[in-house]
Amino acid sequence: MRKKVLVLSSTHSTFIRQDEQLLKQYFEIHTFHLEPALSRLHALRNQVKMALWLARNINNCDALFVTFADVHAFIMALFSRTFGKKLFVVVGGFDATWIPEIGYGTYHKKRSRFFTRFTFRTAAHILPVCASLKKFGEEVRGPYHVTQGVLTLYPEIPENKITVVPNGYKTKFFVPSSSPKNSATVLLVASARTPVSYIVKGIDLFIQLARECPHWSFVLAGTRPSSETTLPSNFKALPFLRHEDLLKEFQRAKVLLSLSATEGMANVLSEGMLCECVPVGFPVGGTPEVIADTGILLENRDMETIIAGIEKAFTMDGHKARQRVLDHFPMEKRGQTLAQIIDRIITEPSGHHGTR
Repeated sequence: MRKKVLVLSSTHSTFIRQDEQLLKQYFEIHTFHLEPALSRLHALRNQVKMALWLARNINNCDALFVTFADVHAFIMALFSRTFGKKLFVVVGGFDATWIPEIGYGTYHKKRSRFFTRFTFRTAAHILPVCASLKKFGEEVRGPYHVTQGVLTLYPEIPENKITVVPNGYKTKFFVPSSSPKNSATVLLVASARTPVSYIVKGIDLFIQLARECPHWSFVLAGTRPSSETTLPSNFKALPFLRHEDLLKEFQRAKVLLSLSATEGMANVLSEGMLCECVPVGFPVGGTPEVIADTGILLENRDMETIIAGIEKAFTMDGHKARQRVLDHFPMEKRGQTLAQIIDRIITEPSGHHGTR
């Protein structure tokens, strides 16, 4: 009989839904779909609904699975500790990153830091999507001081209950087009729902770049700048795109740019690389691991460095970028690794895991 796992999923995160589908190949999955919170009242209603769902299902499950160690994971951790069920937590980025200058990360406020610490201490196993989210340290990145890593921010967490499991990607969906790429198009894909994420994703820097380089075309997909922002004529902003429409943008663009001050697994870069975009980005989070020698890693955040990096990327071929993702980050590998870890830990005595 398959083991039963309760999964907290999200209606707006492709990668959380992908994990849900991967786990269904190995376990009996029961899912609570968390809707985006449009207000504090809506968020509270979500939390109450989730708690009631957990109360109805917790006795008949073998494990709990959640992505991001935030307030929702905290609620799952409470049920995990109360009912003795093993909790698996995927670490995606803001739950193991702190940028004090802009208040980024769950570590920044005492309440959210408590939620995250409690979740990590309760978890049977923690699953960062890249090595820097396990342990990285502190680094100055332009105007920001970035501290990253579960073990860096929460050093009391035992290292042996953390395993890095990189994301996997749809290698048969994200494919290059037979048509030639636009040799002067730079694409940046970023979904910025808050002013903080707008800064973190480097959208302001991208607009400035377009102003200074009128000979190139710039496409921003996933975020529309405010109406108060004056955009140059060589700049196009697109809303959040369906995968089918995002695929077309990847297939058109020659260079895929990431200007994030911090990053998890660099999912957008990986998907674009499958479409043979040449990746350019700062060496933050999982970006160096994804790009390796297939694109350009920018050592500084100044315009001169960024422009020189893009110029060099325009001379490169994207075949190598696609091959790297095929070789190192297939979807099947992530599913198999997650299943092996969960299955092994579920069968171990309960006393082996969790930090009280």
